[in-house]
Amino acid sequence: MLRRDMLTGAAAATAGLAAGTREGAAQARGATIRWVEGADVDTLDPQLQRSRPSQIITEHVFGQLLRWKDIALSGFEADLAESWELAPDGVRWTFKLRRGVKFHDGSPLDAEAVKFTLDRIRDPQTGSPNRSQYNGIKAVTAVDAHTVVIETDAPMPTLLEVLATSNSAILSPEAVRKHGRAMGRNPVGTGPFRFKEWIPNERVVIERNPDFYGKKPAMETFVYRPVPEGGARVIEVESGNADIATGVPPEAAERLRSNPRVRLEVLPSSFQIFFELNHARPPFNDVRVRKAVNHAIDREAIVKNILGGFGSVPDGLFPEGTQGRIALKPFAYDPALAKKLMAEAFPGGYREKIVLWTSNGRYLKDRAVAEAVQGYLQEIGLEAEFRVWEWAAYQRELYRAVQGGTGRGSNAAHMWLLGTSIPNAHWRLQRKAVTGDPSNLTGYSNKRVDELMTRAATNMDYEDRMNQYREIQRIFWEEDAGWLFLFNQSQILALNPAVKGLQMFGYEVPILDNVTK
Repeated sequence: MLRRDMLTGAAAATAGLAAGTREGAAQARGATIRWVEGADVDTLDPQLQRSRPSQIITEHVFGQLLRWKDIALSGFEADLAESWELAPDGVRWTFKLRRGVKFHDGSPLDAEAVKFTLDRIRDPQTGSPNRSQYNGIKAVTAVDAHTVVIETDAPMPTLLEVLATSNSAILSPEAVRKHGRAMGRNPVGTGPFRFKEWIPNERVVIERNPDFYGKKPAMETFVYRPVPEGGARVIEVESGNADIATGVPPEAAERLRSNPRVRLEVLPSSFQIFFELNHARPPFNDVRVRKAVNHAIDREAIVKNILGGFGSVPDGLFPEGTQGRIALKPFAYDPALAKKLMAEAFPGGYREKIVLWTSNGRYLKDRAVAEAVQGYLQEIGLEAEFRVWEWAAYQRELYRAVQGGTGRGSNAAHMWLLGTSIPNAHWRLQRKAVTGDPSNLTGYSNKRVDELMTRAATNMDYEDRMNQYREIQRIFWEEDAGWLFLFNQSQILALNPAVKGLQMFGYEVPILDNVTK
């Protein structure tokens, strides 16, 4: 069973087997696969999740109406919906559901469950950071037990993309009513794995669902453990305590290549890492300062000396493998220009300390990169106060609602390190570039960008829509310098050589269906 969060043309990669679909060998059944990652999950409620660690679990516990049919993302195939059809009016979609499917709690998968799920994520009271993806939906109707009609306000070219994401996972209404907000600690889906336990900052365990309607997973149990330090994750695999480690430090790569007990995999990624800049307060409410800090950073040195070459200098808002990408002129490392721009904005210099936040272990060498950025800022006269966060606490604070500024907890900082790997152009831009979106933490607002996004939301001409996204990228990059852009990262994994069948998407979530050891 595969759930997809990507669009045709996005980066994908396979480790172990070269198979491009969910079909593959299923030997060595009963094995436990142990995975170590740099951060803990934040919630197991698909509608509230906003990070890859959570998605790794929810994509295998839940199902959607449909999914991408292969890692080449060449089209959709049935999941919980056996078929779907768009009416001639261009706004009514009819979905026929798979029969006989039950949630892990034994309740039936039916049209009412689909309606309940989609109504819940569209309800402002739910507080989903992904709600704006569903703004174009006018109504969801359960016609009968196995038929759902989704009506949109206008033609919605992104609907199938949205329904194929893990945010659209179909929930058990009984489980939601039973657990309420605590459903994020007690997830109940229809997927190939069932939730067993989550001990925060220690482990998440899921196990094979014997009643799964599709091909059963090869493994019996999957254990996810957060290990923030990259070197510690490598040791976990070298010592045999883990089977797969992500975010391998570049400095460990050569050692691992010569270790017969470990297999090193370097795979493409659609992740771009950046510092978001607070547009709601000085100094980053001045575009000259935003351009100054972008020219103050030697990205080639960061990629070479900190990332060990496992990454690239951004040449635009979207990295390779992202839908609608346009290549733009990279920001040159030019400290003299940076100082000139700073002097224009603050002739007497900027005297307040910059509050800089970063995660540790969530992205490739994130803390070390943030420390380098702190040094570069100091060279152009900006003194930065450094704070390192544990990932779950970081997420809570960034998105904590407060009065004033951006309206988020992030207003306590001037800049905070984040990354995104979303390959869907509309959603990647919607979250960060549209005025007032719940995931737009910076307060970024551009009337022209908003107009282009509004037009793209109903534009059924694919290439014209892509051109609208390309113009937004250009505005955000060249005119507004919306963020401090840092690097496009690579996926570096260390694996037990016995592990076979692992597939990884460019957004760095695995497909676990055929994994064996």
